[in-house]
Amino acid sequence: MKAKFRHIAALAALLFLLSGCNSIWSGLDGTMSELTLSITVSDTPASPVSRGAGTRAISLNPDDFTAPVHDGEKMRSLRIIIVRPDGTVEHNRYLDFTGSAKGAYITVDNVRFEVYGPEKKQIYLFANEFVKSSDKSRKIVDYDLGSITPGSIFPEKDLSELKITLTSDEEQLPSEALPMSECHSISMPAMDYSAELYVTRAATKFTFLLDNTSSKEHSLSEISISKGSNIEYYLPRISYSGNPSDGSFSVDDYTVPNTGDNNNYYIFRYDCPGTVVASGATTRLEAIYLLEGKYTDAKDTRNYSMTATIDGVLYEDYFPDLSQLPRNTHVVVCLSIRDYEVVWDVKVYPYGEVWLNPGFGQ
Repeated sequence: MKAKFRHIAALAALLFLLSGCNSIWSGLDGTMSELTLSITVSDTPASPVSRGAGTRAISLNPDDFTAPVHDGEKMRSLRIIIVRPDGTVEHNRYLDFTGSAKGAYITVDNVRFEVYGPEKKQIYLFANEFVKSSDKSRKIVDYDLGSITPGSIFPEKDLSELKITLTSDEEQLPSEALPMSECHSISMPAMDYSAELYVTRAATKFTFLLDNTSSKEHSLSEISISKGSNIEYYLPRISYSGNPSDGSFSVDDYTVPNTGDNNNYYIFRYDCPGTVVASGATTRLEAIYLLEGKYTDAKDTRNYSMTATIDGVLYEDYFPDLSQLPRNTHVVVCLSIRDYEVVWDVKVYPYGEVWLNPGFGQ
């Protein structure tokens, strides 16, 4: 009987040692540490440098209009999904900010998780996932992200192919809560660790400033933007140089869905009848949010063009040498109405370029 107990004790000790060794040499399942995440909405540079020489010094500074104009450009909700090297979902946490005092945030600090390490992890960020189209007929992001449970295999292929679609030439992304997403890789050590990450707005933003320096009142009835794209990937396929968190970045390259015929590009139309600009006054239109695009025309590199209908007269011209418009780009158009012409000054963020400074004679 004593021998039997000795064998049981020896076996228990052996199992204990093996368990301890396994936690040391595997690393994957033996060390639990605290991962602290801070997430910010990717910003645009505060003061880009114009490449245009001799452009008119207009009364408006486009740099003054780059900040978020409402809570829809911030995180009203945030989902954080942490995926281990074998594809297993470690955490899926949803944060809803709509009931808080502010209701939306540019930065969310100190979100803590207990995770395994040391190992390399993929961290997926999804903000404002439940937003619906402007007419409320459908979800902008047609996927149940809450169904991705810890312990399951992350559906990487499904999400990488998930797309956002606009269905008409007047539809834009809903300003109440812009969809945002991002995927980051971090190397989690076998100790507590903090990481600062960013999430990217899945939109290109247009701000129109109408500056009436003429001697009479004018009215604007329509704006149009050519080469709009009606489809884009939900998760960005984009590479940066610099730091998107603080706006010190440029876009190296990005990928858009290939749907044939230049991805069904179209002319976006924004009707604004009754928009009156008094003499000596400035009017700012509501921001316009469209999908990223990457138009290709082997015969004409000008590609993008815009129109403005003022007092029933259509003004239009190309923006030369601009064939790409990636997400997280902000286009600020300063349209100066003079007595005998209309002059456009355009800045594109984050590029910091002046597209065009055309004068349209009347």
